[in-house]
Amino acid sequence: MAAASYSRPLAVYRRPPVWAAFLGVVPQGGAAGPEDALGALADEVPAAASVAPAWLRQRHGADALRATGPGPAGDGDALIVSESGLAATVFVADCVPVLIAAGDSVAAVHAGWRGLASGVLASAVHGLNGGSFSAGASVEAWIGPAIGPCCYEVGEDVAVQVEARSGPEVVTRRSGRKPHLDLPLAASRQLAGLGVARVSTVDRCVRCSPDWWSYRRDGARAGRNYGFIWR
Repeated sequence: MAAASYSRPLAVYRRPPVWAAFLGVVPQGGAAGPEDALGALADEVPAAASVAPAWLRQRHGADALRATGPGPAGDGDALIVSESGLAATVFVADCVPVLIAAGDSVAAVHAGWRGLASGVLASAVHGLNGGSFSAGASVEAWIGPAIGPCCYEVGEDVAVQVEARSGPEVVTRRSGRKPHLDLPLAASRQLAGLGVARVSTVDRCVRCSPDWWSYRRDGARAGRNYGFIWR
């Protein structure tokens, strides 16, 4: 399913009854919170005006929590929602935002290198389905804009941790240079290993694209890119 084209840095996917959207720099700048960002999304996607966001205090870990109402839902990095009209929300500034729809539930996942190394996507899948998905299951995932392998230079200690869970193809090593890590590919490989066969990726490096926030580019002034998924 192709993303729609909008005037703002935005990627929107529709799989009835699910909406999944990634939003970049919004008018309020770095101070924008989840409600502000969802309001900006509603300017372009009217369906977003009828939902409310739920989000986590993200910790770069692997904990999955469930939200039953809007607002903060606790400390974790994978948020699961089964209620219609409630948007599972993730916010990032280099890390990978992953949105997943499975049956009557959706999840928004904050997948930085620590989360990918410690199994945050597995936690999300377990929370959605009680385990991995069987072939042909009604499940789909969307990987949003994140820092790309062109710009994500890491230490060998970080590279080997993500590589161990995702496969050797996610790391590029060149003589005399630090490894470069492909976080979106790591997320894609892990999702495939968990039985998620339908995965769409927004192929955009946020550090190379000024319409999206990047902590490595913008430093302390960086705001957050948002991912929302609801049904």
